[in-house]
Parts: sequence; C-alpha cells; structure tokens
Amino acid sequence: MQGKKPPYLLGIDASTQSATACVWTPDGKLVGKGSSPLKVDRPSPGRAEQDPSRWWTSIRKAIRGALDGLDAERIAGVGVAYQRETFSMVDGKGEFVRPGILWLDVRADEEVRELAKLVGRSSYHRQTGKPLDVTSAAARLLWLKKHEPATLKRTARLVDVGGELAYRLTGRYATCSGGTDTCGLVSLSRRRWIERYLALAELTPAQCPDLVEPGEVVGGISAAAAGVTGLAAGTPVVAGGGDGNVFPLGMGVTGPHRLSLTLGTSIVLGFTSPEPVIDPMFRTLIAPDGYLLECVLQSGTYLLRWFVERFGAPGLATEGDWDREAAGIPAGCEGLVTLPNWWGVRFPENLPDARGATLGWSDHHTPVHFYRSLLEGLAMETRRCVDRLGSVLPVKRGGGISVGSGGARSDEWMRILAGVLNRTVARSTESEATAMGAAMLAGVSVGCFRSLGSAAKRMAAGTERTKPTKRTAGFYSELYTDVYRPLFEKTAAISAKLRSISF
Repeated sequence: MQGKKPPYLLGIDASTQSATACVWTPDGKLVGKGSSPLKVDRPSPGRAEQDPSRWWTSIRKAIRGALDGLDAERIAGVGVAYQRETFSMVDGKGEFVRPGILWLDVRADEEVRELAKLVGRSSYHRQTGKPLDVTSAAARLLWLKKHEPATLKRTARLVDVGGELAYRLTGRYATCSGGTDTCGLVSLSRRRWIERYLALAELTPAQCPDLVEPGEVVGGISAAAAGVTGLAAGTPVVAGGGDGNVFPLGMGVTGPHRLSLTLGTSIVLGFTSPEPVIDPMFRTLIAPDGYLLECVLQSGTYLLRWFVERFGAPGLATEGDWDREAAGIPAGCEGLVTLPNWWGVRFPENLPDARGATLGWSDHHTPVHFYRSLLEGLAMETRRCVDRLGSVLPVKRGGGISVGSGGARSDEWMRILAGVLNRTVARSTESEATAMGAAMLAGVSVGCFRSLGSAAKRMAAGTERTKPTKRTAGFYSELYTDVYRPLFEKTAAISAKLRSISF
C-alpha cells in the first residue's frame, strides 16, 4: 500500500484448460487480467495428462498480462487457486519425472479395487471425507508402482499444482489443505498427510508439500519470481485452495446451506455446511469458511468443447455459435435425450463404467438437436445430484442456486437449468469467480477486510436471475421422471458390460 493509493489484490486461477490472473481493487473493480491456455493430452483412452512445466510458465505469462500498465508495488497480496487432484513428481534436482496425471484420468480403476481391499472403502471415506474412486491419488500411485516403478524410484517429491506454484512463487513447497484434500491423501480431521496411504507407494509426508490452511500466508514473492512475473519481491502469497473450493466464495456464496454450481471443465455442485457431514452421495471438502459438500460431474464444458471439435462447421466454430442455434430448438429436442456421462459417474453414486447414451434419433434431428440434448442432459444429471442431496441435507425446495464459470455465459443453458431444476438461477456477472475468491482470501489475510463475509459484500459482483416458467418446469419434470432417470438406471449395467467386451 504505497502512499495514499489504494491497494490491489491479485487472484490466480490455475485451472485445467487455462491459467488466469486478475487484479482487483478491494471494492471489486477489475483493473488487470491475463490468461494463457493449457493443453490436455490424451495419450490413450481413459488417460489425461499435462506437461507440468506449463503450470508455472502459463501462470507466469498470465501474471505479466494482468500487471501490464499497473504499479506492481500496489499489490497487497496474491491469492492462489488451482486445479485439484492433478499431480506429478520431481527428482532430486527439481526436474519433473513424468507428465502430470489429471483429475480427468480414469486409468486406476483396477487399483481402486486393490486399494479398497488394502484399507477398506469405509475407512478411506471416514478419514478423507471422499468416497474411494478413480480420482484418488493413492490409487494412481499404486498404478505407478505397478506400471512405472522407475518413476517412483526417481521421485524425490510429490507435487500438486498448488504446491508447484507456491514453490515457484515463494521458494517453499506448500499446498492448501482446502483443495489438496480432494486427492484422498489428507486426513479431514487432522489436516495432515496420511502416512499409511503414502507408504503404499513407498513415499513419506516429508516428500509432500507442507499443508497450510485456506487464507494462510505461504511466504513472500521470491527475488527469482519477481524477476519473471513483475511482482514486487516480498509480496505475500496466500493459499486460496482448490478451484472448486474457492469458486463459491468468488460468487459471494458465504454462510451455511447454500447451493452453488460451477459450469467449468467439469460441473461441480456445492452445498455449504458448518459441519463435516460424511455420506457416499458427496465428498466433504475443507472450505474457506467451513466445509463444502460437493458432487462432481465429470462432463462439463469439456464435453461441449469435445462436441465443437468433432462437429464444428463454418459458422459453428465455438460453443457460443451452437448456443445461439440451440435456442431455436424446442425443449426436449423434439424427442432426443442424452446421458452426458462420457467419462463415467462419480456422484451421487460411483459408476466408473457408465457412459454416454442418446435415445430417440430420427431423420428430423440435426447436430444442433444433439448439442442441445447435451445441455439438457447435463442439467438433468445435475438435478439427479440436487434431488439426492435433498434426501439427506437441508436443501431448500425451490430455493435459488448460484451459477458461474465459463458455461454460465450461455443464456440458453441458464434457461434450461432453471427449468430442469425448477429453481431461480442466479448467474454471477463475474466471469472469473475462482480468481476473485482467491483474491478475497488474500485480502482478508493481509488486512483489507475483517472477514470473508465483508470481502464478499464489497468485492462480489452482482447477479442476473433466470426464473423457470411453470410450463417449462412441468415439461422438464415429466421428461426427467419418465424418460431420463429410467434411461440412466437401465443403461448403467449395459454400459459396464460394453466396457468389458473388447475385440
């Protein structure tokens, strides 16, 4: 805070497909933004990897873009949010020994079953707050032990995205418990690495980043980081946490028993809770102001991007182009329904072998019908999660739901969600809610705000509300009850059988 000039807060969102850095004033005015794309590699079916060196180079580029034309000395704090469950490892010289394994990766299904025998599913769930599934880093480490033993032998340190960025920014290997807990290697109650799970891959807590709490200062910007980012040396770097953990805060969602929906690479349904409720229907996460009970749909905007890449045509090169065309297709896609589970189902039950299916094809259907059926299918799958949450949690019937991230830019998807969920959809006008949530945490940590609630009141952007119509909600309710849910229930076992048959 130099002289009488007001401070700036910088928020980082190191997500799956892009890295973004944004600079705000404490009253929520965006004054700088930079971004850099990230590539997801698909070396074989079921696998998803990323060049881990890009985590730092992309953020470095994004920070420089955000600071362009600004006085870096006015940055009071830097908050860091990052993609969860993704990790790699480095050797004794600090060099990566293999590509990062992403949260999208489902290679370790056999190791999940092995891990269940070794530690027990219920014990794993009680300790971590997470149902045991293919996103477990413990299962992926078992896979590496079996298929890449030389990789583990070369490993000096296990590194997640948050830990890598903290090291590059401050020189300290540290990562946030509220985000790295999703890897299934952290005790929910003790906030420590679980030695037994690490030992299965012959690793120790000393080979993992330090665990810090959301909002905790990791350290100051190092001289090396200052030289390549333009930030002032010594600027406090604050642990924000996982992107999904931080996102609701950036939309102004604070306090208990509130629903939020992230329409990002995956779809994340969150419900805030003051207590760490444990149930197989959701995973229990450490959040900035309590706990977040979360259901994750593997398919999100990544599915829509897949569609555009496969079916794009002149004039239909982006999701926005398809959205505009889809608005002209009636609700229900004139008899076409799609289960959007291209990469399996994790919540509200664990069905890793479930896959996508489309019912109702006829000669009047076009690619635009198919695209709209994906939007509707994602909304229907979200409703499955909301309904199941409501069976065990105080989810208010007919209450609103806060929606944000890239997919929220689609006006048609907002109308579809409002109709399918029969709820008012409050779309945040802030397009970078995750980065904003990280900036809010930094602001509280460095004294710009007294609390997260006051930070949200000052910084969080407004909302645009979409209300369901009685006719549309009634139509979608019938479609969901009589077609979508029975289709899901009857095809899950067939999908598993199909996955077991190979030529």
